[in-house]
Amino acid sequence: MKRVQSFEESRRRRSLLFKLLKYVAILFLLFELFTAFAYKSLIVGSSSMKPTISPGDRVIVATSAYGVLNPFTGRRAVFKAPQRGDMVLMNLPSSKARSWHHRFLDSVFRFVTFQRLGAPGYGSAHKDVPVIKRVVAGPGDTVMMEGFIVYVKAVGSAHFLTEYELSGGDYDIVGGQLVEGWTKDMPLAGSMNALDLGPDEFFVVGDNRYASSDSRFYGSVLSSELIGRIVLRYWPLDRMMKL
Repeated sequence: MKRVQSFEESRRRRSLLFKLLKYVAILFLLFELFTAFAYKSLIVGSSSMKPTISPGDRVIVATSAYGVLNPFTGRRAVFKAPQRGDMVLMNLPSSKARSWHHRFLDSVFRFVTFQRLGAPGYGSAHKDVPVIKRVVAGPGDTVMMEGFIVYVKAVGSAHFLTEYELSGGDYDIVGGQLVEGWTKDMPLAGSMNALDLGPDEFFVVGDNRYASSDSRFYGSVLSSELIGRIVLRYWPLDRMMKL
C-alpha cells in the first residue's frame, strides 16, 4: 500500500510540475507577443539623452510605433516613418544581426529578470547595445548644425529652420559654449556642414550634444535600424513624463 501511495504522490508532483511549466510557457509567449507588438520597458544606461532622460531612468518603448516587426526576421512588414522630434530606440549601424537562438535566449533572461538583465555576454560590446536618440530630419531633408542646434531644410522648402520649429518640440539640450581651445573641426564641437539625406535615411542626435555618439559620427540611419519610439518615462515617479 505504501508503494502505491508513493507512486501516486510522484505522479501528482509530476502533473503539478507540467502544469506549472505550461503556465510559464504561456506567460512567456504572451510576454514575447506584448513586447514585440505593443510595449516594452527599458532601463536607460547612457547619459547621451540628458537632460531629457538620465542613466537609471525607466522608459516605455512603443515597439509597433513605426510598423509591425517580425520577431523572427527582425524586419518590419509595414513601415511608418518617424516624426521629427521623436525619441527612438535603435540599433547602431555597426551592430551585427543576431541569430534566432541568441534572440530567444536573451528574451528568456529578460522575462525571468523582469527586463532588468539580458543573456550573459549579449550586449557586452557597446556596438551591439540598442541606443536612444532623437530623430531631427528624414528622407529628402538637408541638415546642418551650428552652436549645437540642428537646422533642417525640409523637402520642398528653400529655408533652414531650427529643429524646434519643425518638430514643435520643447525639449532641452546640453550644449552651449565650447571649452577653451576646442575648435569647430573637433568632434562634439557642435557644428556640422550641410548634409543631404537620401531615401530611407534619418538623422539622429542625442540631447546631450557634448557627449553623444550619433549621426554626426556614423552618418544617417535606415528605417530597419529603428526598434520603436520612447513614449513615457515612468521612473523615478517624481519625474514621470510623457515623451
